[in-house]
Amino acid sequence: MAAPFVTVQRLRFCDTDSVGHVNNAVYAVMLEAGRAELMAACGLLDPVLGQGVVIARLELDFVREMNWPGDVRIETAVARIGTKSIHLRQRLEFSGETVANALSVLVVIDTASRRPMTVMPSWRAALAPYAAA
Repeated sequence: MAAPFVTVQRLRFCDTDSVGHVNNAVYAVMLEAGRAELMAACGLLDPVLGQGVVIARLELDFVREMNWPGDVRIETAVARIGTKSIHLRQRLEFSGETVANALSVLVVIDTASRRPMTVMPSWRAALAPYAAA
């Protein structure tokens, strides 16, 4: 990823499962945090805008396990912006190693009607600094 948005999340003991490693569902939660923080940093989660995003697709490849305690580095880059969707590439890093790679597709919706809507030029401009090469 050329210019990812980066955030860090701290693992909690309750993120572990009976085997002692971080549960697979937590990976998806970390990816969600990365997506949400990117959108918030770009000013795109303001309810006054009347627009929001919903996730339509998540492809998640598990590479390595994580163990508590520690911090997870979440990299999020814009892979593509379609007419009504935003495609994000994400990477989770733990202890200096990639632990997961993901592709997420978000659909932009009108928050009142809950129907898909066209990605506005202002959203494209706000996300441009995080475009993947």
